[in-house]
Amino acid sequence: MEDVRARRLTLSDEKKALLPYGGSISAPKITVPDVSGFKKQGAVTASNYFQARVDALQREYEELQKLAKDTELIYKARYNFVPIIGRTYYLYYTGEDYILSLIENWNKFEFIGAFIYTNHNVWERMDQAD
Repeated sequence: MEDVRARRLTLSDEKKALLPYGGSISAPKITVPDVSGFKKQGAVTASNYFQARVDALQREYEELQKLAKDTELIYKARYNFVPIIGRTYYLYYTGEDYILSLIENWNKFEFIGAFIYTNHNVWERMDQAD
């Protein structure tokens, strides 16, 4: 009986050695690490990340708005041909309405911009004029 009792004590001593904290009064003091610096830095880094993403989405949204505006303008313009995907076309303002043309330097009207017709039925501006 004493042998079983001694074995139980030995097992519990072995288990104590595996604890991540001290199991007796003479064990070293448990100190909680200061994580406030980590939290502050993590919050700043996360905030910067989210702000950068919001800025990128804002720029992408503005580009999409310009693309939609240009596409709508060209679909409202006058032209008497079926555009071919991948070709560049030129938009002019006559003073009354817009004309889409294959002519690149048509000095008779005000040049608005060069556009390429894409496979998504969208007109992408090829120049930087607004």
